[in-house]
Amino acid sequence: MIIDGKGSVLGRVATYAAKAALEGDTVVVVNANDLVIIGEKNNILQKYRNRMEIGTASKGPFFPRDVNGIVRRAIRGMLKRKSPHGREALRRIKVFADVPDEYKDQEKLIVARMKTGMPVHNVKISELSNILKYRKV
Repeated sequence: MIIDGKGSVLGRVATYAAKAALEGDTVVVVNANDLVIIGEKNNILQKYRNRMEIGTASKGPFFPRDVNGIVRRAIRGMLKRKSPHGREALRRIKVFADVPDEYKDQEKLIVARMKTGMPVHNVKISELSNILKYRKV
């Protein structure tokens, strides 16, 4: 199963992918750059700022800063990853920022695109990733 993330909501794609992986499907999420987190931009950035401040750089907790890691972490949060069934499901999930050549011609599933009338305060995953990488949070 290939999920196209262009213009879709991160939480909805993550729940759909987690459920499909638990059922035994191999899930590939492409165009993860274009996924959107819904909410006030300042609140979202504050949430990630708080996450980055806890712990230490050497002992963790470690939070991903790249697009693939952020999306994979969101999906991981919806799985029971400490059980064998959850670990197997997590192994069946692949996330790509763009569309790799091997998946270009294949049919992609569209999950819950953002409505056009929604507020523009949402944050794209690529924007969040750039902010986290360069510590502008």
